Amino acid sequence: MEDWQVFCTQWQQRLKLQDWDVNVKIVSLREMGESLSGSVTYNIGKKIADIKLIKPEDYPCDSMRPQDMEETLVHELLHLHFAPLGIENDTPEQLAEEQAINALAKALIQFKRSTTPMENFPEG
Repeated sequence: MEDWQVFCTQWQQRLKLQDWDVNVKIVSLREMGESLSGSVTYNIGKKIADIKLIKPEDYPCDSMRPQDMEETLVHELLHLHFAPLGIENDTPEQLAEEQAINALAKALIQFKRSTTPMENFPEG
């Protein structure tokens, strides 16, 4: 089993979120409460966050896209940068934010996987 807490710490460094105390938990679809790949809850003032990622065996096999837990982790971490904006759910602004975070997470993962990290994407 992969250590998602270690991956989280690495991505926190890349995303300049080292000042956050982030806990990662792998949960069942039932525990997630919705058909999501992941979720994040946070306290901006305390800079603490809990990220939940759905277990691979619980990921819907009829999903439009294959599960990418690392991309989901990055997506949830990116929400921490946008959190101070205080955008309300179910608004056009929230949809735009979600689309931006989706695009950024996908681009960051593609970049990481297509380059040599030490040369082009330093850990620190």
